Amino acid sequence: MACLYVMITGYSPRNLQDRDPFLAVLQNDAVPVRDRTSAIPQPPATVIDRALIDNPDIYYKNAAEFKQALFNSIS
Repeated sequence: MACLYVMITGYSPRNLQDRDPFLAVLQNDAVPVRDRTSAIPQPPATVIDRALIDNPDIYYKNAAEFKQALFNSIS
């Protein structure tokens, strides 16, 4: 999911400025897609944002579930 985020926004999902990248991933939530770029419509942005949720639990349990949600958001 993070690769898709980088491909569409040009940024890492989490702010890494002057931080250890491993700590940034562990200690910070992802920046919402629409905070990085308004070019992505809200429905797929929401799906991508949910895919990056990992605390308290992973939102999409497998790639097929994510794929279907993303497909549904653009159709």
